[in-house]
Amino acid sequence: MSQLMEKQIRNLSDTGIELLYHDVINRIGSHSIGGNPDPNYIMKQESILALMQDELERRTSK
Repeated sequence: MSQLMEKQIRNLSDTGIELLYHDVINRIGSHSIGGNPDPNYIMKQESILALMQDELERRTSK
């Protein structure tokens, strides 16, 4: 599934990546505020952030 997410993120425009970033941050925040957050859910969202960071670094190194 990680490869699928990586490919999907790679196909996003810069604006799409920015929107995804805000969505992931909001998901982590709202999930944590609810109390008793699921660490697996947060780790999955953090892995999406890491994939986005890798993609942005790839784009800037071109």
